Amino acid sequence: MANKIDPFEHVVDSSHIPILETAGLEIHGLGINIGTVHIPLKFILLMTASAALVAWGMIWLGKKMASGEPPTGKMWNLLESLLFFVRDKIVVPGVGEKDANRYLPYMTTLFLFIFVMNLMGLIPFLGSPTASIMVTGALAVISFVVIHAAGLEGNHGVAGYLKTFIPHIHIEGGPVMKGLGLAITIGMALLEYLTAFIRATVLAVRLFANMLAGHTVLFMLLFFIALVANPEYQIEVAKGKDWLFWGVMPFSVVMVTLLTLLELFIAGLQAFIFTFLTAVYIGLAKHPPH
Repeated sequence: MANKIDPFEHVVDSSHIPILETAGLEIHGLGINIGTVHIPLKFILLMTASAALVAWGMIWLGKKMASGEPPTGKMWNLLESLLFFVRDKIVVPGVGEKDANRYLPYMTTLFLFIFVMNLMGLIPFLGSPTASIMVTGALAVISFVVIHAAGLEGNHGVAGYLKTFIPHIHIEGGPVMKGLGLAITIGMALLEYLTAFIRATVLAVRLFANMLAGHTVLFMLLFFIALVANPEYQIEVAKGKDWLFWGVMPFSVVMVTLLTLLELFIAGLQAFIFTFLTAVYIGLAKHPPH
């Protein structure tokens, strides 16, 4: 009977890093115990490394730009291009040109942080912290605070901001029609208040689901090889048919290679979507449509 396999094992947080399991090359002990609760630290270390890399890049770029010299070198041009991309394609369309520079540091940090964490998942023995709902949830909570802090500031406090969630509905007619208008207004206001929380939830779930699904698909495509060649997992139809390996192996390798290239694009796309939606929600909070 074939051993059980967990397709999510390589994408969830853990206390070890399997660099090359078949050769016994692994890093263990990446976790702490608090009472009876064990807390893995793999994703925390990867997030710390990502944050350090982003901080170093932005500090380095800031010093270069402050010098007043024209951009030279691949690194300088790359980082400056990413900065202007976030400003011109995310912050200005979402928040508005007037407030763009104010929110640019947060948006740039958010975009690059998510992008680097997504890329971490393409390194075979590491993993993407954004494939954890805890990580994406924390990012969504931070964006939630920034969004509604902007709303409070742009609408003169709590009372003014809460009023922006109430739609202006005017219905002509007698008491019945006016009562109906009031009921519709209350219902839509409650829905608007609920939407404020739904938006943050969507930010977290969208990023988490896309990164988890992408890495899981890559794993399963490679696992096809084990299903026809590895005695531990070999399916019945493949037993005694060694030639199946030469049919399945090239297919799996080619598909994984192509999907890995696609994952490079998705890593940037998901960082863009999360950051862009955050910018749009900030703009809506500061300048409500009704």
